[in-house]
Amino acid sequence: MTDHGAATTPATASLMSALGELDLPDHIRNGLDARPGDAGGILMGFAANLGEAGHEDQARRVLRTLRDHAPTFEDGQYASVELVRALRESQDAADRDEAERITSALLAPGALEEGPAQVLGEHLQELERWEDALHCYNISAWRLLAVPPEELAEEEDDLLLAPIVNRLLARMKSGLSMDAHDEVALAVAQRQVKSLMEFPGAQDPGRERTDVEALYSRDAFEQARARKLLTEESAEQGADAYYRASETALRERDREEPGARRGVVLHGVEEIEEFARRFDLDPADGDTVAAWAQEEVTPEDPRFRPWPPARNEACWCGSGRKYKKCCGSPAGR
Repeated sequence: MTDHGAATTPATASLMSALGELDLPDHIRNGLDARPGDAGGILMGFAANLGEAGHEDQARRVLRTLRDHAPTFEDGQYASVELVRALRESQDAADRDEAERITSALLAPGALEEGPAQVLGEHLQELERWEDALHCYNISAWRLLAVPPEELAEEEDDLLLAPIVNRLLARMKSGLSMDAHDEVALAVAQRQVKSLMEFPGAQDPGRERTDVEALYSRDAFEQARARKLLTEESAEQGADAYYRASETALRERDREEPGARRGVVLHGVEEIEEFARRFDLDPADGDTVAAWAQEEVTPEDPRFRPWPPARNEACWCGSGRKYKKCCGSPAGR
């Protein structure tokens, strides 16, 4: 997607002009004004929320506007892929026919960028169109495939290696024999399964420390913002931007310290304010929230969610969407 916080360009200005015809809520307009470079991510999240709320026509209109006035080629492709998803869920045969036409155009040789290819591949995988999904995964994984397998096997960032794991499944479903990169992907998949099985265990003295990210829940978000407990720039643009920024921070920490156990807890306002009163701390200080998480939260807490979740699991942010379609989507990075 486009760079966060980038200055308004002629292409972005064209998008903003087209959006003037849509009845966008104030927090979306404010977010677009504050961060025009993140317009694609803001609008994609907004369209997803509209769709979940049953406003499918409005969601498609937002996606069409983003596609037709995309600030970058990649933004337009992400919007096209999400439009395909929305149209394919329609009961109207004409919508489904349009979805197929857009899909065919995206699958044309040389058409897809890496990020959109990953997202489209996941959609086609859900439809069990394995050959088309493999075409997409080969595109999304091409940089990884250019790395010798023995070097790739030393990479510890499983999120980075996700494209070759998807490619492995598509190749298996297509009846292809495993190649050397598939062997690396299989080892990654086995490592992920083992990690998920071990995570819920008790906190033994010798167990590795868990890095807990504490964030306000969606139910508490507006209350926290009204009480000036959320001062991050991303929070000014709404809950989705707040969680996207947190996902980015988690990924950066994971790159700096790969292999560490991480998790997310979504909390309320009162428990942070009570903790701050007890220790005479500022509840608006991020260090206070971090201290609360360190003192009060363990992986046995029912609110605790291991990070990152599996791509088909519910996203940690509480949106109700799958991780791969929400904070884990390349479109949101």
